[in-house]
Amino acid sequence: MKILGIDIGNTTTEFGLIEGINSISSFKVHTDLKKTEDEWYLLIKEILNTLDFEPVIQTALISSVVPHITDRVKKATKKIVKDVYTIGDDIPYSIKINYNKPEDVGTDRIVNAIAVLNMYQLPAVVVDFGTAVTFDYVNERGEYEGGAIFPGLKSSVEALFQKTAKLPTVEIKPVEAPIGKTTSESIQSGIFNGFVSLVEGMIKKMENSTGKKVNVILTGGDSQVIGKGLTIPHTIDTYLNMRGIFHIYKSLEKLDTNV
Repeated sequence: MKILGIDIGNTTTEFGLIEGINSISSFKVHTDLKKTEDEWYLLIKEILNTLDFEPVIQTALISSVVPHITDRVKKATKKIVKDVYTIGDDIPYSIKINYNKPEDVGTDRIVNAIAVLNMYQLPAVVVDFGTAVTFDYVNERGEYEGGAIFPGLKSSVEALFQKTAKLPTVEIKPVEAPIGKTTSESIQSGIFNGFVSLVEGMIKKMENSTGKKVNVILTGGDSQVIGKGLTIPHTIDTYLNMRGIFHIYKSLEKLDTNV
């Protein structure tokens, strides 16, 4: 049986057709806060057709960090799928959260942590490159400890170009030499090597703080670019959030887990 995973982020929304932990196909669209319920319905229908939708999908799980549109997307999905659940509201988290206020943690961060808990050696840190770069620590007992949040790569680049009129717009790509010989090369080095250093520095600080070596998992849109510059061992999992949604689905006793 296939399920539909929906990950609503601040910049993009991902729709994933999930048949199993290693059988996932997805489609990403811009998160449009102005879309009506009917517009989301038409878009979801189109996406499911693109993903070879078959009328065997009876369950959809929504992970959202944009409450403003969650209800619209949920109602639109219910016109297509029988059972639609919002993770964190309809479904409790299947992981202990050691946050001062657990309700303050973004659902996307917890879903990533649940995927790591079920799939990777612990302790582990998830580095998610989205609108923000988030670092999330799952301890050796499989508990979510917390993490760190940093402005995202694209957000940082946009801020740079908006505030500095004379700087040229450049392509963000791996750069070997840290010392640029032109303004464009200097910007590329600053962005690429800066974020590589951010990741390596934060991982080192977390390991020093806990006294434990961690397993590092990268995910999100820019993970593959930044991953090329890292000297620390790491795994890139582009479907980590969808895999977390899958594990949450499996944990529901009232649903068929044989997908």
